Amino acid sequence: MIPPAPQDDAPAAASVRRNTARLAEEARQMHELFDQAPGCMIVFTGPDHVIEMANPAHLAFTGLSRDIIGKPAREAMRRGYSRGFGKLLDQVYRDGRSLVIRNTRLLVTRVPGGPDEEAFADFVLQPMKDASGATYGIFCQGHEVTVEKLAADELRASREQLRIALQAAQAIFDNSHDVICVVGADGLFRQVNKHAERLWGYRPEEMIGRCYLDFVHPEDRETGSALGKRLMAGEAVKPFTNRHLHKDGTAIPVMWSAVRSKTGDAVISIGRDMREHLAAEEKLRQAQKMEAIGRLTGGIAHDFNNLLAVVIGSAESLADSLEDRPELRSVACLALDAAERGAELVSRLLAFARSQPLAAQALDCGAFLANLSPILERTLGAGIAVELEVAEPGLFCRADRTQLTAALLNLCINARDAMPAGGRLTIGAARQAAAEPGGAEMAVLSVRDTGEGMTPQVHARALEPFFTTKPEGLGSGLGLSMAHGFATQSGGRLEIDSEPGRGTEARLCLPLTAAPTAAAEPALSAGIPPQRRARHVLLVEDDDLLCEQVRRQLTGLGLRVTAHRDGRDALRRLRAGADIDLLMTDVVMPGGLNGRQLAEEARRLNPALRILFTSGHTDEPATGALPLDARAAFLPKPYRRAELARKLAEAFGDQPVAAIGG
Repeated sequence: MIPPAPQDDAPAAASVRRNTARLAEEARQMHELFDQAPGCMIVFTGPDHVIEMANPAHLAFTGLSRDIIGKPAREAMRRGYSRGFGKLLDQVYRDGRSLVIRNTRLLVTRVPGGPDEEAFADFVLQPMKDASGATYGIFCQGHEVTVEKLAADELRASREQLRIALQAAQAIFDNSHDVICVVGADGLFRQVNKHAERLWGYRPEEMIGRCYLDFVHPEDRETGSALGKRLMAGEAVKPFTNRHLHKDGTAIPVMWSAVRSKTGDAVISIGRDMREHLAAEEKLRQAQKMEAIGRLTGGIAHDFNNLLAVVIGSAESLADSLEDRPELRSVACLALDAAERGAELVSRLLAFARSQPLAAQALDCGAFLANLSPILERTLGAGIAVELEVAEPGLFCRADRTQLTAALLNLCINARDAMPAGGRLTIGAARQAAAEPGGAEMAVLSVRDTGEGMTPQVHARALEPFFTTKPEGLGSGLGLSMAHGFATQSGGRLEIDSEPGRGTEARLCLPLTAAPTAAAEPALSAGIPPQRRARHVLLVEDDDLLCEQVRRQLTGLGLRVTAHRDGRDALRRLRAGADIDLLMTDVVMPGGLNGRQLAEEARRLNPALRILFTSGHTDEPATGALPLDARAAFLPKPYRRAELARKLAEAFGDQPVAAIGG
């Protein structure tokens, strides 16, 4: 048998070489593509996920070095592995299914040795399988999405801020106490908030699509139209006020702030109802006017009081000297009566001017009104039914008893005159809550009638002195102004509510105070010198006529008198050691030293010195509270000789008048 001829292996070997070279070239190209890929690539093999390959992009992104090649992932990627990356690798290796991971948060070191930075990346983990389908490794491909992630977060935050801003704007639009409206270029309402119904009386849906000029007062429409055109032209317009018409025809002043919208096709306006503001301004103007009138009235009344004191004293002395001439004595008595009527008028003027001397004390409001009620029943007549309402027994106010009685009587007489056909008058006492946060509660003494009520015009002038709606000769016009002045001087206020046909309620709001505690009566006789000599009075009065008149009265009562027109001269006399038993001083004096200050200096020199203050006008800022005690008394001007004698007796320690000159 002949053996086969030997074959030539050269072609096969050449083919193998070519294939090997081709595969090597393909592998080189694949490695080159792997290394040049812009995204992260890494190859893990085996269940321990040993890193077989990692491209430069991945190393640059994570800050790792090529030292990780050949190391298990748990060792080479400690930080990422500990955050759960290893569990994801285990899952893909075990299940053999791909896994997509988005917005993975990583801590990377972009510069060797530099600080950690927060970064985000998307990854795809793909299982690598052999011919039998078994997983032998994982191919990880990813790319950084830090910029996109931060941009998306910023966009979400911006959208959330916009949502909140829109909600806030809508809340402001819906709940604002001002009118907010949007008017298009055609002059028609596009949007109107809920407050429009309170201002105009129309629901928002009734106004949408209507011209804004339909709601403007006819006399203001031309101006309103011109302003609207200026705004639509983009011109800046200062806040302005015009009148709008309520559904019921009422004219309402509204202040507007308006701007053109950014789109240029509408005007956005905010309007505020100015009725309360204008009413407050009018109230302030009225208060300022009353304050000015009060200052003028107080100054005139004070000077007039001094003149009346001279007239009363002189007329009284003249009448006493004409005991044996009755015709002439009657003339002197007539002058005396007229002067005393003038003094009463001045007293009411001073009450209005808040310049009347007050002796405030704690008064039980309920008991005070209960005692006043029988007097009112007799004073007001049978046609007026008097009722008493005390909401809180044991409520105490701080006020001058005499002046409070006069103020309430005036209010009740006004109420009676408002009910010519008879009616019901209710006097009451109640507690009033603080008018504003941090304010004080007040005790309220009220007078309510069922009379005619006041028109707005009369109500606006009710507190003006000498203003009256009564026929000539039936009223002085000082009742309410006196009550107002008394309440203000007492630290309170007078409130008046009235409408035509619904009667009037006047409320004296006075400071609350605690109930007084029982105290022992002071020993008025303590410290009276036992000498039998005539008492020595240091008289200080800046009015020359009055000073001479009082000096004569004191001398007539058996007292020795030294008179000075200036407080500083009197103080020098005291410092010189004069044997003065009583200082009788005016309260308000020129020269920089008023009566209170003089008394304080005198008491430092002689603590036992008796003092009698006298005044027809107490300027509280200048004088402060008078230091009244067991050795000090107060006598308001003008006064008669008997009143002077009683106050001297009180100041000297309740000695009988005849014993003063002892």
